Amino acid sequence: MLKIIFLTFAAFIAVHGAGELAILHSTDSLKFSGRDPIDESMLKEIFSAAMGFTITKGSDWSGLSVKNPFGFPEATVVISVDGVPDVGLSEGHRYPLNTDEDESVTWQALSDRVLRRYLGQNATLLRVDLTEQLDSVRQIFGEYDGTPTNLSVQYLDPTVAEDKQFLDEMATLHSIAKLVKSGVVIQRCDFHGPDSDSAKEAKQILRSTINNVKKAFITAYKNRVIVATICSDASHTRRTRSLKATNSTELNLAPEYSDDYPVIFNIMLWFGVSFVFSLLAISLFIADMDPGRDSIIYRMTSTRMKKDN
Repeated sequence: MLKIIFLTFAAFIAVHGAGELAILHSTDSLKFSGRDPIDESMLKEIFSAAMGFTITKGSDWSGLSVKNPFGFPEATVVISVDGVPDVGLSEGHRYPLNTDEDESVTWQALSDRVLRRYLGQNATLLRVDLTEQLDSVRQIFGEYDGTPTNLSVQYLDPTVAEDKQFLDEMATLHSIAKLVKSGVVIQRCDFHGPDSDSAKEAKQILRSTINNVKKAFITAYKNRVIVATICSDASHTRRTRSLKATNSTELNLAPEYSDDYPVIFNIMLWFGVSFVFSLLAISLFIADMDPGRDSIIYRMTSTRMKKDN
């Protein structure tokens, strides 16, 4: 049975900038190229096409091409990093990202498509938020060692709550990577400063962890996997609103109809169809009628003509 995993980790770093989509690994059947920007609302279509699904919305984005339709990946792993423009990854294909949609919307759309495509089959869907309980991880991968690893840090302070939470969550990712081989929240670093040594060290640890997760899934799925990161600064984006903007409450909604509408509609529709075809048949019959034929219409007309004469 085909097994598909869409695994999303959420991480937050307080840094301003544009978003980025980075494809760290893909199968030989797919080719990612170019540097064209892409909207985050189109990611569901990109990942759907990469998994061999029929897309529902067209796009002019030309960064993805399918080389072999018989070698689509068996798993899609997406690491979502909210609040940071990029994590400084130098490998893979990177594309500027317009953060016009939340990551959760992309996840929901993809999960619905996977369930429809593999109805009744062994399709595994997993979305991990490291700020919440990881019961879903235990159900898929079993028990894991959630204790912090001995990460060597120079600028991060494990006694600070935000730094400790970040290190604990990096340890969780390392533990999940170990389980995958066998068979993230960086909580508000504003007080460190975006260009501080602590923030740089946190990004370095995150890069190392992402690389570890990538290698784990590549090994587990024998290269038939897509590994990507989504960096979004949506949480720090200031959205302006025009004074002349239309009122959002005035929606272009369809009119509501009663339950009798389909009944009345069908009666009127089929009556109209029957009437038109009946009228057409009568007209053709009268047009082709033989005047010399002894019919009631001819006899009445002939008698009237004789009286008039």
